[in-house]
Amino acid sequence: MSFDSTFYARTLGQGAAIRELSRVALADRHETEDGHVLPAGSEGTIVGPWARGAAYEVEFTKPFAALVTLEPDQFRVTTEPAF
Repeated sequence: MSFDSTFYARTLGQGAAIRELSRVALADRHETEDGHVLPAGSEGTIVGPWARGAAYEVEFTKPFAALVTLEPDQFRVTTEPAF
């Protein structure tokens, strides 16, 4: 995995409130488009903001792999990246 600092700086400059690569936990269960259910508390990683932080793309690996778009009130930040 490589890190593109210019992409990261552009993303922050767009007004995203939560940093990319922050770890988050679901506030409530979330049903994916294919009908699988991520239970409340499932942890994932922010991989991209949408519309200046109106929504975020979040990658989950457990209990199954999923990429979902969530609004900020659907999760809580558990850990922010150190960089």
